[in-house]
This record gives sequence, structure tokens and C-alpha cells, in this order.
Amino acid sequence: MAQADRLLEGEDPATMYRQDARHWIAVYRQMISFKEGLLKRMRAQADTLPPAGRRDVMENDVAVIELQLTRYEKRIEFWFNRQWELEGLSIDEEDRTIAYRDRSIHLTRREYQLFSKLADGSPAFTTATKLLAEAWHDTRLPEETVRTYIVRLRRKLAALGAPAQIANRPRRGYSLVFEEHASQDGFASAP
Repeated sequence: MAQADRLLEGEDPATMYRQDARHWIAVYRQMISFKEGLLKRMRAQADTLPPAGRRDVMENDVAVIELQLTRYEKRIEFWFNRQWELEGLSIDEEDRTIAYRDRSIHLTRREYQLFSKLADGSPAFTTATKLLAEAWHDTRLPEETVRTYIVRLRRKLAALGAPAQIANRPRRGYSLVFEEHASQDGFASAP
């Protein structure tokens, strides 16, 4: 059974280098993507097995991969938080501010709710529909509302000079990413 806090070879949680955090985010992102695809294939193939075989695959093979996936998700969350720390960014929930170096910006309640949801989900992408439901708990609002607030947040992040931006991918949604990483992945920056 995999240990939840087991590190990969060369992984140093105490690193002082931002690029190390970016590297481990990329590594864990690839590993998560691979494991999710593998689980999907295994579940589909298990459906073709007799009941006893399906139960064995689900209780043993699938369960082990789900544990690995959970560990990878915890590690990527650690590295994302570490990256924020190394980048010099902080979020103050009470004052709804984001600080970078000696500057800070204030966010409206809705901006803060949207930003927090993106920060919590990063580096994953979240659709506008899901953002409406999870950030604002109001799916009656049009998706254009999310796009409007994304534009406002992008302007504020740019004014702050923070090394982060909100990227989007068609059909996948929006993600809070760090600029160097965003340009390497080729993310679109349109609302």
C-alpha cells in the first residue's frame, strides 16, 4: 500500500526554488492524467468481466490505483501551495486582498469568490457553468457573467504584477496558472 507522504526521487519539499515547484506540479499533473485515464480504461474493461472477475479487479487493481491517484492529488496540492509561497503571493480572506511583494489589491465579494475557487482548483481547469455553481452558488446567472469577472480579475492581477494569470481552454474552462508555466503550456488568454 502506498504511503500518503512518500516522495518521488529528487522531490525536496524544502526547496527554495520556484522552478522546482513548477517542475513537480508538471510531474504530478502528468501522473494524475495518466492514472485517471488508466482508471477509466480499467473500469470500462471490468464491465466486460464476469461478476467475480469484475469484483476482484475493482477491489484490488482499481483500489490500488485510486490510492495512488489520491496521493498524487495531495502532492500536487502541496506543490501548488509551495509555489504560492515561493512566488511571494498571499491571499487574505478576511480583507479579500491578494498581495505580491509590496503591493496588494482588493477584490469585491464576487471577485474574491471566483478567484478563491480558481486558486483552490488550480492547476485544473473549471468550466464557467461549474464556477457559477461552486463559486457563486447560482446557476441561473449567464456564463457571460463569469467571463466579465475573469476580465476584471485579469486586469487586477496584471496591475498587481503578480506572476499568475487566469488561462482558459475551450470546453475545459478557466485555471489560475503561473505565467512561466502558462506560456510553456500554450494556454489561451482570451476570456
